[in-house]
Amino acid sequence: MALRRQPCEISGRWALTVGGKDLERPEKRAMLFAKIWHWVRGDKRPPTSALALRQARRLRDEGRYRRAAGIVDKALLHDPRNVGGHLLAASLHMALRETRRARASFERVLALDPTQPRALLGLARIELEDGEAAACCALLSRALARYPDLPEARAVLEVARGLLAPAHAKRYATPNGAVEAHRLGLPAESGEALFALADATKIVAVPHEPGTDAVAARAVRLSKVATAMLGRAGLGPLRHAVIEGAVETTYLRSDDTALLTLSFDRDMKSTTALRHLERVWHRFRSEFA
Repeated sequence: MALRRQPCEISGRWALTVGGKDLERPEKRAMLFAKIWHWVRGDKRPPTSALALRQARRLRDEGRYRRAAGIVDKALLHDPRNVGGHLLAASLHMALRETRRARASFERVLALDPTQPRALLGLARIELEDGEAAACCALLSRALARYPDLPEARAVLEVARGLLAPAHAKRYATPNGAVEAHRLGLPAESGEALFALADATKIVAVPHEPGTDAVAARAVRLSKVATAMLGRAGLGPLRHAVIEGAVETTYLRSDDTALLTLSFDRDMKSTTALRHLERVWHRFRSEFA
């Protein structure tokens, strides 16, 4: 029986009338319990997953990635089959450089929708960054078989195919590995520096650590991906880039033969950082490339 808002009268322990009509005892109890529950609980209701994801996207646009990721994680606990939520989680984990969690989110999307193009493209980028060009090509081929009109996927595929060169391809080599840092004339404000040739041969790496060869290879691959995408958009090759992180900002300079990155604290003025970048670039190009 549907009850509209009408004047209610309560007299005695369970007496309750609506519109002058006396209600049966179970209905009286149900209505009284609903009123008491409303008074105790108030009118607050948990936000729906759509509202939570909208809030998370707003925080992402503001650069508050960690808080946005927390909101998405809570929303997905209540709505685990939300494809958009998992895609948003993956993009946030990529922004936070949490590659494993981003991969897991993309894989959850594909478990729900095996041909979801953004998930296939996201996983392909991760494979490319990890040096798995063949796996990258396979994922992009799946995406393009279902959605042929994906210019970004075609651009990344071209780069990935170019990286499938034989392992014995000719590489430049330096006699003593990376050049010693003390004679490079790097700016004191720079926390990290990398100079590599177009074939990913590391020439300068500060600090010099065991994993810098992989870092150099990844930087060159990403530069090639960006160049391919810019070329397809008619904007020419990548020459400068600024990559903002949580703590540092990395400035990139490249051409067809080499690539340089310098990292500075986020409070460094961009004009000063770019001056350092150009000075070091011209010196390294003339000496090493």
